[in-house]
Amino acid sequence: MHHRSSTFNFNTLETILLFSRCELAQLYGRISPFLEKEYRVVHLAYGNEEENILRNQYGITEVLNFRTEVARIHAAEKPDPALCNEIDQLIIAQSQNRFTLNGCIQYDRSFEYISYADSLLLAQTYYKLWKELLEKQQIRYLLHEPTSLFLNHIAALLCEATQAKYLTPIQVYGNGPYNFLVVTGDNGRSEEIRYHMQNPVLPETDRQQAIEFLRDFRADSETFLSAYMPTRRSFLSLTVESTKMAVSAIKRKGRFQFRDRKPIDHLEIFLYEDRSFRRELSRKWGTYFRLKYDIYDPEADFYYYPIHLEPEAVVLYWGDGLYKNQVKLIENAAAQLPPGCWLYVKDHPHAGAYRDLSDYLKIQAIPNVRLLDPAIPGKSIIQRSRGVITINGTSGFEALLLNKQVYTFGNSFYNPCKRVQQVRNIRDLQTLLYAATDLTYTDSDELYRFVAAYLRSTHAGFTDYFANYVSMLGIAETENAALVASNLLKYLAGCEFRNAEKSPTELATSNR
Repeated sequence: MHHRSSTFNFNTLETILLFSRCELAQLYGRISPFLEKEYRVVHLAYGNEEENILRNQYGITEVLNFRTEVARIHAAEKPDPALCNEIDQLIIAQSQNRFTLNGCIQYDRSFEYISYADSLLLAQTYYKLWKELLEKQQIRYLLHEPTSLFLNHIAALLCEATQAKYLTPIQVYGNGPYNFLVVTGDNGRSEEIRYHMQNPVLPETDRQQAIEFLRDFRADSETFLSAYMPTRRSFLSLTVESTKMAVSAIKRKGRFQFRDRKPIDHLEIFLYEDRSFRRELSRKWGTYFRLKYDIYDPEADFYYYPIHLEPEAVVLYWGDGLYKNQVKLIENAAAQLPPGCWLYVKDHPHAGAYRDLSDYLKIQAIPNVRLLDPAIPGKSIIQRSRGVITINGTSGFEALLLNKQVYTFGNSFYNPCKRVQQVRNIRDLQTLLYAATDLTYTDSDELYRFVAAYLRSTHAGFTDYFANYVSMLGIAETENAALVASNLLKYLAGCEFRNAEKSPTELATSNR
């Protein structure tokens, strides 16, 4: 079944644009033949490396090169005030006042090593490029990673303005070994979950599936996708990592010459500077030898704050850019707790101690904060806590399933559940915490309704093509590509939530 849009005048099939950056070229190259059966597929490669993969490994002859297109458009010598104002107004309108142009530039860490004027020029370039692509190619769906940089954030906002859809498959818990949830726009919302939660009646089959899922989840103590990376680093593993970093640094230096620096290379400049061998070495070995974790007392009275990886989409654009300084957020959150209550803080389990040592020492200096070893399973901490305080992390979802109170500062796919309190201002946290001193949750229809809607919205397949996870997990890529493509086609064909004629239950059943 092919769809027509009232927004565009399509002559044939609707168009889906696959934006390949880094390892996504491998996934998009593999799923392309399946999607082409029902959609016109446009391939946009970030640079020459991704373009070569698509052409040489997957035989895709028509590939647009993002960096080539950026160089073509980036010709102005100074920012155009009228165009800046146009972009600013679009950002304000399409983000519902969450962002301005200056805010978007500030939250893109790759602009750190270029001037403000060059940042404005690049913002104009990306705006013009995506506007041209969406209009000329008549894009209906844009498939890419979460909005972690200005170059894809502005794409998501322009999609909103043209009623196209910016789609991101994220890896989540599910009934199979690997499952993904499609989130939309610039803030990671799930239209599927919101749609299925509209159903006022919870079918008994859905209720039973929710109960079984909760039972299995609670019986499993492992960290989500724990095979990605060990949580405890040994002397040997750090030595191996350091050797790999040295080799990578030499390769980067060979590819990137300082004399060739241009503003359009801002992302490459950032990676070169931020991931320098000396800086990475200092982070890893400094924390290994000098950082001593606090004792974990499960009997204490505490809330739990899991540190997010940063800089990442969930902290920046999905978190509305307000809480990207997590050290300060931890300090402020700890100050809102009742007397005698601790805030237990733990690093992201897939990263270990990866931040600058000074950050960890600042956290440990907060009187009622304990910094825990990343190797301690997050689920066991959540089970003994009063609740979880997070920007929008997976631990918040886990806490929800474990009948704990959840406080989020940002946007997440699980925010629609009534048990989740979204904190709009850090000073509101104290009122919410004090009001929930004696609050406890048990399994109820409210939890079952959310879990049932969530399960109806998850799809089988592995989509997290990043940091060599596919190789580490031993994913069978050919079979996985067929599975991912099949479920993406079901999503695209059956989940037009804005104008669906079927009821939530009927639509969900037809998509199974």
